[in-house]
Amino acid sequence: MAAAPTLVFMDNTINDNSPNNSFNRSWNILNWNIRGINSEDKCNVVKEKIDESACAIYCIQETKRDHFDHTFIKKLAPKCFNKFAFSPSVGNSRGILMGWNSSLFNGDIIESNKFSITIKFSSLHNGHHWFLTSVYGPCQGPDRDDFVLWLNNLQIDDTVNWMIMGDFNFYRSLSDRNKSGGNINDIMIFNEIISNLGLLEIPLKGRKYTWSNMQDDPLLEQIDWVFTSANWISVYPDTLLLPLARPTSDHIPCKIQIGTNIPKAQVFRFENYWADHPEFMELVKSVWSANVRASNSATRISSKFKLLRAALKKWSKKLSNLSRLIKICSSKLEVLDSLEEQRPLFIQEYNFRNILKAHILRLHGYKKRILE
Repeated sequence: MAAAPTLVFMDNTINDNSPNNSFNRSWNILNWNIRGINSEDKCNVVKEKIDESACAIYCIQETKRDHFDHTFIKKLAPKCFNKFAFSPSVGNSRGILMGWNSSLFNGDIIESNKFSITIKFSSLHNGHHWFLTSVYGPCQGPDRDDFVLWLNNLQIDDTVNWMIMGDFNFYRSLSDRNKSGGNINDIMIFNEIISNLGLLEIPLKGRKYTWSNMQDDPLLEQIDWVFTSANWISVYPDTLLLPLARPTSDHIPCKIQIGTNIPKAQVFRFENYWADHPEFMELVKSVWSANVRASNSATRISSKFKLLRAALKKWSKKLSNLSRLIKICSSKLEVLDSLEEQRPLFIQEYNFRNILKAHILRLHGYKKRILE
């Protein structure tokens, strides 16, 4: 067995949680084993989940793709995600992709191997830095032994701010399965590694399992995990792991929400397809030509933008909102996935879930055509 590399992390982040410290910021990370990303439908769904999660960084496992370029990334993610790193697939298995918004973070690749990608991120807001590792652990064979050795040999400094996430293909207890027959030896190995590394689990809120074999009487397991260093929790105490609806793949996508003490202001969201609507330009012209009382040009422009924002909000409520329809369908899909964790789905529920998935994919296609 080949020796696994040893990865040592050092971090000089100042641990200051005072309300006035500019360190207090928030961002989200999307984590998902997509089970192959070579179809247009998969790209559309990933792009929608990036948008839904409002993430600054996305981590995709099991891409089953040996190469990525900027042309492909443009199909997969919004334009602001113009930086990425990947570990290529081997044949028709494995593969990891990590992308990020370069207007928020600088990213330096620390290590890339067949099991993981590790990137040191530096905030463009305040210069603070932290480490993120996206993992895909093989489920069997010699590669699984190599993965265990690599993971166990990680060395993490006590002061590091570090997160490791992904599909480990391990569960921590028999309760992480909905059926009997779990592997006690694997459980002991995984928990021993977590203990040796001093990692802390970020628990999944609202769901028990992250994977399903998608059968009529499914096997359900939690094999996707998010762990952090102890120092992370003291610096980012409001870190949450939240499930999202699963429109495709046998793994659920998850959003890691890294909270701060700064309340998030309401953001006005401009939908790109509005500009193609026949009423859009007429509305903009009518609002912009309205008389505004102002003492100078800057105030006048600011007032016009406020009026335009209010008018667009009111006007947009009359439109068919594809994003809202996708969200409604996704919420119903999540209810069915959650119900499956409690009992096998009835045949009507099972069929309805398949109909929902197909409908969500169609809606993604409609939205893509609108935005083109």
